[in-house]
Amino acid sequence: MTLPVAADAPSSSPVVDRGATLLSISEACARAAAYVAPLTRRDVVPVAQASGRTLAEPIVACFAAPPFTQTAMDGYALAAGDGIAAGACLEVVGRVPAGSHGGRITAGRATRLFTGAPLPEGADAVIMQEHVERDGNAIMLRRALRAGDNIRHKGEDIQPLEILLQAGGRLDARHIALAAAQGVETLKVRARPRVAVISTGDELRQVGDVLDPATIYDSNRPMLLALVAQSGLVPIDGGWVPDEPGTISDSLRSVAERADLVITSGGASLGEEDHALAALEGAGGRGEALKIALKPGKPAVVGRIGAAAYLGLPGNPVSSLVCWLLLGQAMICTLEGRAPRRRLGFRLPSMSAFDRRSGRTEFVPAKLVGGHAGLGVDILGRGGSARLRPLADADGLAEIAAETSGILPGDTVLFHPFRDGFAV
Repeated sequence: MTLPVAADAPSSSPVVDRGATLLSISEACARAAAYVAPLTRRDVVPVAQASGRTLAEPIVACFAAPPFTQTAMDGYALAAGDGIAAGACLEVVGRVPAGSHGGRITAGRATRLFTGAPLPEGADAVIMQEHVERDGNAIMLRRALRAGDNIRHKGEDIQPLEILLQAGGRLDARHIALAAAQGVETLKVRARPRVAVISTGDELRQVGDVLDPATIYDSNRPMLLALVAQSGLVPIDGGWVPDEPGTISDSLRSVAERADLVITSGGASLGEEDHALAALEGAGGRGEALKIALKPGKPAVVGRIGAAAYLGLPGNPVSSLVCWLLLGQAMICTLEGRAPRRRLGFRLPSMSAFDRRSGRTEFVPAKLVGGHAGLGVDILGRGGSARLRPLADADGLAEIAAETSGILPGDTVLFHPFRDGFAV
């Protein structure tokens, strides 16, 4: 799914209330991405340091791979022609390690080869060393051989001028290997997005403070900063501000000058103590409040302030996490020039029952378990949007479709693992 960019963002006054209408997750992600302009800043980095970065220009093959026809394994090269039957005997006339020239052979002769060595001129097949009996300078084939067996042909993997990697892809170890195999020294990548995180809420206290009655420690900002860092982005700690629109506006203006995306947690709903949208407007930004068919994480605010995009997340930690993994992913992908896409998940059977009302897609903590029929997931009860313990005990999130009214053992859910699912 390709989402619009900032030029297409709504320019009218913010939409404050959509009544009973709930946006689908895809619609909400599209609206979030519409406030984002792809970064134009570029970095040039050594190929070995490019993992996690987004490629800014295509990589084109300079030469064929493999660059010569070679053996795929240790064995003996020979001229098979129309085929050689088991029991045939051949004279061994040479030895070619990887990195050495292959020489030349004729029918009835063989050359000892090691994996990756070039095929001698005149050879068209390799027999594995396990499939011969050797006696001095002679070998006997224990199985038949055909032309083409156990060889890698020149260019069978890559042809010159072939586009290997398109711009806009997030690089990982596989892509690094591909570029390095072509002798690429440096890669042009998009700059890492700078993401500022601000916590709001009169009830919040910071680590080291003494808790008063009705106050709690701020867990969202440390969590979101960790999520930003885990995604290979540049985290900026915007600190904590109380629930006062003017103070929040001042903080937004300050951090927006040095960030590409500003995130606040708390105050994203439409209650009289929810100030995210008003504070965004007060800071000179524009945006809209979203009501999403999502649980947890129904309310969110998206918009723009100056050159920075803005994402207002709910205050409950699980809601904040889920919205970051959905809306945040769409916005970061657009910043990096990547096409946003929904997390695919793994279809696995539920090992437990889970009662719920239909109408909203729900994400719940779940643990992987083994059963008589194979791997499945155990839904860890109704975790609640403010409960962190089930989240910490889980291996990932189970996604339950909006139209599903309840889950019974054996029903299929989508499982999103935490091991690699936190990165956007």
